[in-house]
Amino acid sequence: MKHIILLSTLLLALFSCSEKSNSEKKINSVTYGESFDASLAQDITQLSELMETTDSVSIVLSGTIEKTCAVKGCWMQLKAGKENNLRVTFKDYSFFVPKSGAEGSKAVINGFCVKQETSVKELRHYAKDAGESDEAIALITEPKMEYNFVASGVIIED
Repeated sequence: MKHIILLSTLLLALFSCSEKSNSEKKINSVTYGESFDASLAQDITQLSELMETTDSVSIVLSGTIEKTCAVKGCWMQLKAGKENNLRVTFKDYSFFVPKSGAEGSKAVINGFCVKQETSVKELRHYAKDAGESDEAIALITEPKMEYNFVASGVIIED
């Protein structure tokens, strides 16, 4: 009888430990700028729907980083859909994100989104910062209507 109790206790302890290690996978994250509640985040793929009735909104979004400014880390671009991407700049130029290595990581951003026309000059500037070729930059000849986001805080997860 003692052996059955001892064996049962040992098996229970073994299963308890293995369940903990599987469920305790920690996600490393780094916050840039102001702290905020990431649990309020809405998926970036819903941005078009959220902006249907307005041209600006204060919001928390989550999405995947497509690229960052290779010069200073002063902007990043998140995948927002098939052809739409969201350019994210940082409030008052008060913080930056990594210049490389963040591509493909999940980001949660808190701030203000606006739908506006981006000038040819600004589009070319962003292309140059992203390391585009002179030929690709020269092909930018028209302004573009797009969503721009000014973030007061950013969380990047590994």
